[in-house]
Amino acid sequence: MKRYHISFQSLFDNNHFVKIFAILAAVIAWFAVMISQKPESNVVINNVPVQINYEGSVPQSLGLQQIGETDIMVTVYVTGQSSKVHRLTADDFSASISLNSVNQAQTYTLPIEVTKKDNDPDYRITGISETTATLNFDKIVSESFTLEIQTPNLSAADGYIMQQPYANEENIIVTGPQTVVDRIESCSITVDTEDRNMTDSLRLTASPVLLDRNGEAITSEYLNIEPGTVEITVPIYKTKKMNLTVEFINTPRGFPLEELEYNLSQNAIMVAASPDIIDNQDEIVIGPIDFRNIDIGQEFTLEVSLPAGFTNMENVTSVTVTFPTAGFTSRTYTIPRSNIVLENIPSGFSAEVVPQSLNNVKIVGDASVMEDLTADDLVVTVDLSQVTQERGQYTVSARVYCQNNVLAWAVGDYTTTVNLTANQ
Repeated sequence: MKRYHISFQSLFDNNHFVKIFAILAAVIAWFAVMISQKPESNVVINNVPVQINYEGSVPQSLGLQQIGETDIMVTVYVTGQSSKVHRLTADDFSASISLNSVNQAQTYTLPIEVTKKDNDPDYRITGISETTATLNFDKIVSESFTLEIQTPNLSAADGYIMQQPYANEENIIVTGPQTVVDRIESCSITVDTEDRNMTDSLRLTASPVLLDRNGEAITSEYLNIEPGTVEITVPIYKTKKMNLTVEFINTPRGFPLEELEYNLSQNAIMVAASPDIIDNQDEIVIGPIDFRNIDIGQEFTLEVSLPAGFTNMENVTSVTVTFPTAGFTSRTYTIPRSNIVLENIPSGFSAEVVPQSLNNVKIVGDASVMEDLTADDLVVTVDLSQVTQERGQYTVSARVYCQNNVLAWAVGDYTTTVNLTANQ
């Protein structure tokens, strides 16, 4: 194989090489001259972080916290040997703020100190972009405010009523600097809509607004409001006049309830409810009244209790029910044992009424009915379904009613004695 040898002497005989070599030599010489004439350089070190040592500080012991920006950066200006300063970075410097003078909640202007992390004498700090920092210190507190809902421009259409608006949250928790929280007087939401004659309930989501004592809004990026949004409901109810109807219990068998007369201190009341509820109901039931307690001229005071979802627009809490005296009379009867009927006798047993009759039974009724009513028209029923299946005598409730569906009934509670024996 043929080998080639390069001679430096021959390179210098090449004009192209000589030109390139001359340029490189000139550049090196220029750098050498520049370094010899300017041994120092000025550099700018950007984004040097400022350390704020909060742990173990005076404000920490007082419960104060820094409010606002915590990431502070400064620019450091450095002069020194070019070979050194051009290699410097932000990691070569330490910037800090002392909190020793912070002893109460207020805004402070504190000096920023920047030092080299090493003791290299070949460069020095000649300046920084910011010599001070403005820091705000305060206590962080939380306070609960009752949410107020304002509807100054809303109204319901004729035949409807706007009820008290409500939210899914009653209280709002505000957390932030004490000096700001202490300015809060109230927390409210104002609801408005273009519809001024509302027939349907309004539902929306809104953000609470914090107000000072002058009604001006308080805003601060350092406040946390929880919850930040709430669901508001403005109920619109339909109004309606509804009749009051009395409910009875222990009504005698076959009694013509539609013929029974009585007077109510108020026959109807104005109520309100959502349209889908109120349109399906025409009366309000009050009571009940136990039929066994109804006597001539008897009065009962009944509580007016509305179904769920209804509002009493007249604030009527009770109604008096009065039974008439005119045209009614009463009489006491002795009902023979033959008219006493035993019901629901336990299987495998026989039952017999011990007394010969049921005495002193008071019957009240229409005077025309009572003229012809005799003891034979009265029936007593004795229900043995609650009697234990053991032989012996039992005192059992007795129910009295008149036959032929007449306008008359028994007043009071009655009992009789029944003897229960096992079948052979």
